[in-house]
Amino acid sequence: MFSPNLAGNDAAIFMAVSDELSAQGHIVQTIHEDEMVAFDYTPYDRVFTMARDIFALVSLEQSTDEDTQAKFINSIRGILTCTNKAAVAADMMESGIPQPEFMIGEKRNILICSTGNKNDICPPVWLKNCDGSATCANDIVFCPTKKDFDTAFQKLEKRNVNLWIVQKHLQGDLVKFYGVEGTDFFHWNYASRGHSKFGLEKVNGKEKGFSFDAKRIKYYADLIAKKINVPIYGGDVIIGEDGQFWLIDFNDFPSFSICTEEAAKYIAKRIIQ
Repeated sequence: MFSPNLAGNDAAIFMAVSDELSAQGHIVQTIHEDEMVAFDYTPYDRVFTMARDIFALVSLEQSTDEDTQAKFINSIRGILTCTNKAAVAADMMESGIPQPEFMIGEKRNILICSTGNKNDICPPVWLKNCDGSATCANDIVFCPTKKDFDTAFQKLEKRNVNLWIVQKHLQGDLVKFYGVEGTDFFHWNYASRGHSKFGLEKVNGKEKGFSFDAKRIKYYADLIAKKINVPIYGGDVIIGEDGQFWLIDFNDFPSFSICTEEAAKYIAKRIIQ
């Protein structure tokens, strides 16, 4: 439900990590997401999950003590943060991480404007639903004109979406990245060469091959990963012609579909750490 067209890839990385841990002599038990809230975690040293159901995660957070929550990687609170793109943008701004100019609002009230002036955030922009993980194309909409934005915003209102973010559109090479904070693992590829969830990658067009410093991107990605306690992560970044870059998305525990085998080894290593 939370990974349209990618459920099989999610299962692949989840089981690859389980198999890697088992191969190293650890005892691994897997459970279904609907068993999580009532499950007894006392006998276990670590818990890893790809769950994104907000109700289940909030219930789990409220029903477990700090010692139990400390076993989770990624953290429960971190996963919940990643379901809210506005919260991630605010945390990145606080940490000085390069990102597009943005504006966060609740219904028709503006809460945060990164430039201090709402008139600076004008089309072309991206309008994103921040009430939960994106599950349909209407949750992330490219708005090249004000008319497009007004139409997209009205659709969000009809769906009773409360929290939203508008991000300035930046032209450049769109790169997807996957990393494990606390390890050397960092993998990237051009978005045009991977699987598309909603087909939005076509907005930026074919990549030009602008040079950039991948280690620098990992530095900033690790920075937000540590801040929100989500060491297993993925995201998107725009690369400008001069090599400057901006993080436009950050997610917990993606599918790692183009690097499953290698990623599983590093994820297992990080879980053991």
